Amino acid sequence: MDSQAQQLCSRFGQLKLSRSIYEAHWGECYKYGAPERQQSFSMGNSKTQREKERAELFDSTAAESIQLLVSMVMSGVTPANAIWFQAAPDGVDDISKLTDGERWLEQCCQFMWRNIHAANFDSEAFETITDVVVAGWGVLYIDIDHDEGGGYVFESWPIGSCWISSSKPSGQIDIVYREHEMTAQAMVNTYGEDKCSTDVKNAATNEPDKRFKLLHIIQPRKTKGAGQLNTDMPYASYHVDLSNKIILKESGYQEFPCSIPRLRRLPNSVYGNGQMSVALPDAKTCNELMKQTLRAADMQICGMWIAEDDGVLNPHTVRVGPRKVIVANSIDSMKRLDDGVNFQIAEYLMNNLQNGIRKKLMADQLPPIGTQQMTATEINTRVEIIRQQLGPLYGRLQTEYLQVLLDRCFGLALRSGALGTPPDELRGANLSFKFISPLARAQRLDEVVATEQFLASVGNMAQIDKTVLDVVDFDAAANVVGKGRGVPQSIMRTEEEVNDLRQARQKAQQEQQEQAMKAQMAQQMAGAAAKGVENNLTQGPSAMQGMNMGSEVMQ
Repeated sequence: MDSQAQQLCSRFGQLKLSRSIYEAHWGECYKYGAPERQQSFSMGNSKTQREKERAELFDSTAAESIQLLVSMVMSGVTPANAIWFQAAPDGVDDISKLTDGERWLEQCCQFMWRNIHAANFDSEAFETITDVVVAGWGVLYIDIDHDEGGGYVFESWPIGSCWISSSKPSGQIDIVYREHEMTAQAMVNTYGEDKCSTDVKNAATNEPDKRFKLLHIIQPRKTKGAGQLNTDMPYASYHVDLSNKIILKESGYQEFPCSIPRLRRLPNSVYGNGQMSVALPDAKTCNELMKQTLRAADMQICGMWIAEDDGVLNPHTVRVGPRKVIVANSIDSMKRLDDGVNFQIAEYLMNNLQNGIRKKLMADQLPPIGTQQMTATEINTRVEIIRQQLGPLYGRLQTEYLQVLLDRCFGLALRSGALGTPPDELRGANLSFKFISPLARAQRLDEVVATEQFLASVGNMAQIDKTVLDVVDFDAAANVVGKGRGVPQSIMRTEEEVNDLRQARQKAQQEQQEQAMKAQMAQQMAGAAAKGVENNLTQGPSAMQGMNMGSEVMQ
């Protein structure tokens, strides 16, 4: 038995104990909010038990609302049809001031975005965000697809088999323990016979499909240079055989490979609660009310009867149904009773509960298709309202989900050589990502609206006094509106390009003015010359006459 493996397994037991107090609540959230992704939080929660719980569901309002909320988060945070992030060195707010660095960073972002969505990110991220909305936290693993020879690969780890912790004062997650199973033959093929225990090797020979429990541990490395050759990395990775407490493999990661977002942190805990926790009481009440309503409807359709044992009619054996003849001594021996069902009250309560669930899960802003005609402007406005309501959620997603995801993807691509050599102006600089997703733009929408309203007011005042336009920096205003509206960077000129364009325009105007002045001077000189010729022509006869008179006097 390995002493280090023993320590890791002991820490695993402590993590299981600290998480157990929240598992029952998470299980209920999954039961009503995402029954198809119900987690095995305890050994007693078997597959048969989960199927039984799904059979007891009678209302799907919460599950439908959860799917709609997850879709809105996905489309607002990581849309697949438009790039949703930019890269810039720390301390640089405007990447347009860079030259070669700007071009290289833009190419890096385009490469990462294409390869992220070309992989299985959209499907796996949907499962992770579902866990975040329902239970309050999720785990997304990021790595290179070694089987396919490159490219990103993403895995949404079920939170029922994951335990998390933090070694940082900030509480950001950097420790994850994942329990999973593997067949004996797969263990021998993956780790080698010399690493596996005798039980595993015997099972690989006699029972190759026998499954063993493994523990994958990722945590910050305390010491450098220890272990195998490929373990000198900031984050250590251990694969442990739980049954035999043997470390099968030790490796490492340059970045923390798991993105673990949380919706709302629980007090004195690293775990979180999801939006489904708010709607859980209404979902449970609505499900029970639907169950009783269906029973009442069955009673209303089939009826409730009273029968008398009159010697001919036996109430214990009589069955009511179509095309059946009931033999009795008199017609008063069997009668239908009033069941007292009032479906109006049930319908009223049901509508209130379902509307409350949709409101708490933010699925009430857009009505179902076909129920109301809405313009595109109204739909966009309501979507923007939803995204503003998701603002607190988005702030945590940026730090714990998107930033970790992009740091990991950038590091993998850079070390593989796919991004090329960074420009000299970026060497030694720390890289940070800025987000331009629809949800990020919604957070800046107030600034854009205020700017547009201010420009409109200044335009009205300029009709009275044009000097008021001197107050506005129209270049800065255009940049604020363009960035806030999510205008592509490719159609916006940089500051250097704008200066070059204005200098060229000013030079062209000066040349045009000079040419106009030269043309005007040439025209004036031509006019003066023409006027002198005309004066000579008009004075010609009198001059000749004077000359004749002079000649006569001389004679």
